[in-house]
Amino acid sequence: MYDDRISKTLITLAVENALLKMGLPELELVTIRLKQDHQCEISDCMKYPEYLRETLLDLFGNSYSDILQSIQETLQKTTMEQPLIDFLIVLDDHS
Repeated sequence: MYDDRISKTLITLAVENALLKMGLPELELVTIRLKQDHQCEISDCMKYPEYLRETLLDLFGNSYSDILQSIQETLQKTTMEQPLIDFLIVLDDHS
């Protein structure tokens, strides 16, 4: 069975990579906001992708789609097991 720790690590790295493409201050801002608003870290976002979605939309607005695309591209290079697919579905929710 696919290990959730692997999925959690892959998601964390994909999110951090996408934010680092924007710059270290952006990664730090997201980290701080997740901690303040949701008492979680990027590594918790596999379990709570809605927190990450809300935070990224709030902070980056129209740039959210670029961040999402970067995360998707990184994760699609992996095995794309169900936990990763579920995570991306929540991030890509247009409601």
